[in-house]
Amino acid sequence: MSLLYHYTNQHGLLGIFSSKAIWSTNAHFLNDPTEFVHALTFAKSIANYFFDHDYFEQFGAMLHRHVGKLRGEGLYVSSFSEKPDLLSQWRGYCPGGSGYCLGFDRNILQQYCDSRGYRLEKCVYGHDDQQAEVTGIVTTAMALFPAMEVTPEQFHGLPNKDKMEYMVAFHEHLEGEGANQASGAIALICESLLELAPRFKNAGFEEEAEWRIIVNEPDTKAISFRAGPSYLIPHIALDVIKANRDVVRSLIVGPNPNQARAVKSAEAFFQSLGYSPNLVTASSIPFNYW
Repeated sequence: MSLLYHYTNQHGLLGIFSSKAIWSTNAHFLNDPTEFVHALTFAKSIANYFFDHDYFEQFGAMLHRHVGKLRGEGLYVSSFSEKPDLLSQWRGYCPGGSGYCLGFDRNILQQYCDSRGYRLEKCVYGHDDQQAEVTGIVTTAMALFPAMEVTPEQFHGLPNKDKMEYMVAFHEHLEGEGANQASGAIALICESLLELAPRFKNAGFEEEAEWRIIVNEPDTKAISFRAGPSYLIPHIALDVIKANRDVVRSLIVGPNPNQARAVKSAEAFFQSLGYSPNLVTASSIPFNYW
């Protein structure tokens, strides 16, 4: 059985089981505010590369203009880790010896997402891997973009005057008969980037081995708000436990100054919910005031 783990504190644990759901937070309000822009930064760099080459100038200019308008305001994310009992996760999400790590059945999570049009995907950390994914999206869609009547090799062999004539004619084509084809190719890139952006994370967090449930444009009636450090944070509830209570497979009690008592209370809590207390274990990491 393959599990994905969700780290939380006491309040979070009680909230998850009282609502039988986990929260999915708007991507612009995650802990790292730069996450969403990683994929877009790569795309802009590629657009600049094409813009600097006369033959692809129109494609590069159009791509740069549309990527600059991407906001992804409707993207919501729930986070999980491949790794149980991870010190960095206890430190980051469960301060003060008040942490729990819930193990969720990955196959059941996948079924939940598939039935609702959500995505369950692994994050991408490596710079080269991230760049390769964005480049693949752009080059694939570029093949759908209108092309000049000459090849790049033929174009670069022309006198400057002839080059200019081809460029002017191509621009007029993109403004006229080729407009729909061009906008369709660029729209495909933008849609793909919006799907990709929530999966990109800084390489410094690679130890987390994070997976995410990604929801795009949920019903506005489903959006709620919770208190943040200095602003309200929009989120939605994903009723994964209500949909299938067997999605919960384990509970690890984090490093705690009263470990035996914490485990005993967690066992009683799980038993009150109809789960076996044998699903509860204790962290192997000794407690420290981090």
